[in-house]
Amino acid sequence: MKKSIFVIGALFGSMLFAATTTTTAAKPKPKVKAPSEPCLISNTPVKKCILTIEATGVGVPPCEGACSTPQARVMARRAAIVDAYKSLAEKMYGIKINGRDTVKNMILQNSNLRAYVNGLIRGATIEEEDYKNGVYSVVLSVKLDPKVWNEFLKNNSSAYSY
Repeated sequence: MKKSIFVIGALFGSMLFAATTTTTAAKPKPKVKAPSEPCLISNTPVKKCILTIEATGVGVPPCEGACSTPQARVMARRAAIVDAYKSLAEKMYGIKINGRDTVKNMILQNSNLRAYVNGLIRGATIEEEDYKNGVYSVVLSVKLDPKVWNEFLKNNSSAYSY
């Protein structure tokens, strides 16, 4: 009889030891943190999301009217900056395109396309500038919060609709 109690006690003790070791050895699961990237598309809610929109503009010096080479370069730079602003406005506000085709005797006689861009851009910064082979290129960027931007567009839809 003593043997059976010892075996049962040893068996019960090992089960108790195994149970205690598994419960103490189990580590709590680490908490899932929000991604460090500002605008990662996922199911995890992100508190602050900032988008950076970039656009490239190019400009060439005028063929006529520039008094000197430095003046032509400055004019090409200005043209590149204006072109980059136009590209930013196209990305942020969209483009309205009107088209008109004239067909006579099943032959295209005339085709006209007009693109309209209307927008306001504040806080754009020049990220890169380059002047090679007479072509000036500029990369502009603007940072915005999509929630604030969508609210702005919703409140000012009549000002920026075509």
